[in-house]
Amino acid sequence: MGLRIVNAGKSRYYGAALSNFEQAKQCYEKADLKPLWMETIEKVMNNHVRKYSFIPGFKRVVAGKGPSTEPSIIERAKMRWRK
Repeated sequence: MGLRIVNAGKSRYYGAALSNFEQAKQCYEKADLKPLWMETIEKVMNNHVRKYSFIPGFKRVVAGKGPSTEPSIIERAKMRWRK
């Protein structure tokens, strides 16, 4: 699903694509299919390297720091108001 969004160039949905890639990474790792995940990484990086609003987030997903590790909007607002 994430690859479909990126292939279509729907920048509005890049956040959803990153979440999908994060879930895909977890599935590949649980199924012990790391070579297929690496193939997916190469495909995305080779075909979409010029999508500057997507690639930094994708690199964070590959590094294991995907959208699920970032604080939500509500958590960020709470931290800002505490200051």
